[in-house]
Amino acid sequence: MLRHFGRLVLPSSILILALSGAPEAPAAEAGAPVACTQSATTTTTTSAGVEGPPTSAPASPSSDSPCWVDVNPYPFGSEGTPVETPAQPCSLVFSGVAPLGSQCALTVTSIAFRAWNRGLAATTTSEAPTNNPYGVWLFNGVTWLPSPGFPGFNVCPGHTVVWAGKLDYWLVGGPTDLSWSRLCRFDGATLEWESLELPTATKQHVTVVAGKEERRRPGGITSAACLAWNNCWFFGTYGTVVHWDGTQLSDASPEPSLKWLQGEYTAAVARQDPQGDPFGVAVGATTEFHGATSMSEVLSEHEGVPPPEMQASSDGPFAPVLFTPPTSPQEHDPYRTDLVAVDFDSTGQGWVAGNPAGLRATSRYEFRPASPSLPPPPSPLVPVSTSGASTTCTGPPERRFNFTPLAFNAAQPADSFLWSSIAVIPGSGEALAGGSLLPQKEGALDDPNARPVEGEPVIARAACDGATTVTRFRVVDPTYKGSLPKPPLVPADREGYVSAVAANAPNDAWVATSTGSVFNETGNSVLQPPHLYRLTDGSKPDAPEGDDLEERPVELNLDPPIIVLEPPPPPPPPPAPTTVTKTHNVKLPPAIYGVKAKLHGRHGLSLYLSFRIRRPVTIGAQALRHGRVVSEARPRRFAGHRGLLILELDRKRWPTKVRFVA
Repeated sequence: MLRHFGRLVLPSSILILALSGAPEAPAAEAGAPVACTQSATTTTTTSAGVEGPPTSAPASPSSDSPCWVDVNPYPFGSEGTPVETPAQPCSLVFSGVAPLGSQCALTVTSIAFRAWNRGLAATTTSEAPTNNPYGVWLFNGVTWLPSPGFPGFNVCPGHTVVWAGKLDYWLVGGPTDLSWSRLCRFDGATLEWESLELPTATKQHVTVVAGKEERRRPGGITSAACLAWNNCWFFGTYGTVVHWDGTQLSDASPEPSLKWLQGEYTAAVARQDPQGDPFGVAVGATTEFHGATSMSEVLSEHEGVPPPEMQASSDGPFAPVLFTPPTSPQEHDPYRTDLVAVDFDSTGQGWVAGNPAGLRATSRYEFRPASPSLPPPPSPLVPVSTSGASTTCTGPPERRFNFTPLAFNAAQPADSFLWSSIAVIPGSGEALAGGSLLPQKEGALDDPNARPVEGEPVIARAACDGATTVTRFRVVDPTYKGSLPKPPLVPADREGYVSAVAANAPNDAWVATSTGSVFNETGNSVLQPPHLYRLTDGSKPDAPEGDDLEERPVELNLDPPIIVLEPPPPPPPPPAPTTVTKTHNVKLPPAIYGVKAKLHGRHGLSLYLSFRIRRPVTIGAQALRHGRVVSEARPRRFAGHRGLLILELDRKRWPTKVRFVA
């Protein structure tokens, strides 16, 4: 589709913003080395089960030793720009501790990449999500930028981002998955956001009658897998399934009578094999979802087969796969392990992460009790294929990672792990899992920060030969006011967890953590901001770049032709007398006003053009150098009160002026 855009008539002071010259490059862009983040406890277990002593991270990454780098400044700020360090959590602002309106660090809830230079992230303020207009961000290979035109939390209250082809993406799931929220789609063909209500049949699937009133059961859409831009599958609690065919949503949930299919979906993934054919996998639990404070119902077997925790698709509807994860069965619950995360690479090598039944990294409340007379329930990392258990990858022992409830009262309890996300590292077949770790043997008893009660963020890397590496992040104690030569280190985001993981290459991966807290000398809690870490060796990711080239079929529904034979029309009447009419021009004020320009970025510069809107307008921007266009923000339709256009700049082709186009 071709569109012609003319120049928007605006006052000259708004139309052209003169740029006198490119600013000097910051030190990091001038060649300063990237520093590895402080990680005081990296523990490696060999394939033979021998655990090595904790080691420290190197000072800087190298080609044979990638390391985790704390992304600084933190990209996801509450004003749509990076947060200057030291960052502060948004909870301090919305609780009144920090001045209202202060720039704060948004918490990442989901990360998705379709190539190392094409990424998505979902963020939230947690405490006041309705005040966050920057719920979705895009990564272009250099910087993270807010998704233009995002309508805000009130219209799109999601927390999980999903790619659908190269141009479209979705934001799904409510803020806590405790309400049946709308699904939001960014249409890459029209460059507009669309909010879609769930089908009526889906809502009826989760509606119960209480007395004379109908109410919806707690829960919601939790995950999605898009096999193509017009073939997306959305999964939720109580076995709910919704399908998108490119034009509308339809319910694909199983009949309520099929009780063994009414479990809670927890995660899903879609990939393409080397031939370009799509496949998808969804995982879940063997229980119905009953909320975070009530007992859940264990699903029954069907013809002697356990309720499915894994389903797969090869371009059509998802069907159950025979796979049962490692578990510690109880008399009242033989299926104690919930699958909570899944990922695959293009070769079909996949990994799943499991937690004891009812446990999540965000909540340690057990829906069903565990018996101290039995082994602690595992939190396994298991290699899989699209047909079930993997036949080419062994993985770590099933009890390499466990969760030991306090009820066990073990004399020497092991560390307890709970997982939240997982990624397969392309080219290696290894898994990168994120979650929370509750260390059982560490620190002085009188140190309140030595052993988190609710755990701390943890990363585990697992290989097919069984070797594993566990990494925990450390920062300088923000409450320390002593005189030691080296201030003590504390867990980064103590009492927090890893909220998202993504991997693009052996030397490129991302990890986001939630907020945390430590105690000061008076025993008061001090909040810690969220972090974003990137695994790198200091060089370009060892993976192909992504592009935005995607063909979309044009569908035209033409009516059959109608041929009508009529006599020739009569001659036209003589022209009417010429009449003179008077006209007058009404000059409307400009459609936009209050234009502000601000440069952002270190390695790559971007010019943010923000403005206020008087009436709906379609507008874009161009950066020109001596009359030639060197950067362009394609015209978008704005119908709210504010607008934002972003121009990516090149220091070698620095613009001399900027103009708006419509």
